[in-house]
Amino acid sequence: MTLRFTSCGYAIAILALTPAMCRAAVRSCGPVVSSEIATAATELDAKKKALDQWRVEALKRGPGFDSWRLAADKSLKCFPKEQGFECVAFGAPCIVDQTPKSPATPPGAKGQGI
Repeated sequence: MTLRFTSCGYAIAILALTPAMCRAAVRSCGPVVSSEIATAATELDAKKKALDQWRVEALKRGPGFDSWRLAADKSLKCFPKEQGFECVAFGAPCIVDQTPKSPATPPGAKGQGI
């Protein structure tokens, strides 16, 4: 009985120490895009318009890039004007890639079959 538990213990230890391939999600970003200057009677409405315009521009990068929450280097600036507010949004549209590409293997490295 002791031999069986010892064998199981060794098997579990070997499995635990075996390196496993791990993958992680990666945030990929494009170049910074900007909205046009959005004008509205209230600051909140001007911000909403600017963000809507930014999303339209960011979506040109591809599906999923229109998330302001994921954008890098983002800024939403507003200024009071005589007839309300003007706002502009700019930031780098990003997407979370759940299956990033594996790093390239250098030429002549083992495993290429050359």
